Amino acid sequence: MQDKLLHFKTKAQQAFNKRRYEEALQLLSYAHAFVDSRNTKELLQIKALSAICDMALEHEDEARALFEYYKVIRKKNRQGTEEAILGMIEHFDMNLYAISLAISHFQDLEVDKNDGILYEDFTELSKKIGFKEAFVDLMFSSKIIFTDKNDFLFFIKDLVKHGFKEIAINYFENAGNMLFYDKDFMNLYQKILQNP
Repeated sequence: MQDKLLHFKTKAQQAFNKRRYEEALQLLSYAHAFVDSRNTKELLQIKALSAICDMALEHEDEARALFEYYKVIRKKNRQGTEEAILGMIEHFDMNLYAISLAISHFQDLEVDKNDGILYEDFTELSKKIGFKEAFVDLMFSSKIIFTDKNDFLFFIKDLVKHGFKEIAINYFENAGNMLFYDKDFMNLYQKILQNP
């Protein structure tokens, strides 16, 4: 029984290394069948590896980095390694959810493309006539639609740089709590508040 368990776990890690994440998940499910239900450490290990494989299906780079980190701390035989990994993945998922909420908030479900301008189009306009002029022109007549977290962060930095600090703060405050789950948003917000 232990041999089968080790076989499937080894095969799953090899599949992960070859970027075959669905195969790795399937092998881990086979491994799970050979775990004694009283062996909570082994169950947690399979759960952590499965969570990393699942994460890799959509966020490969982050999952691979987490897998390398996991291997390093497992070698040191630290207590709570699997729980720590599962916690990191849960927080990662929570941050992604918060970011997608924030983006959809700024897109405003009732706003269609006729009532707003995509951020990419806004940047093109600001290259032609300048950021300040483009923003003032659109401020009362149109909404800027963000589809990417980094675009929003660049936009906020540009607002502060061009003398629209209060408007930048309003963007954060109108978004409610959802932005504050994300470290990048929080750091930028605190930086804006601290600088006179």
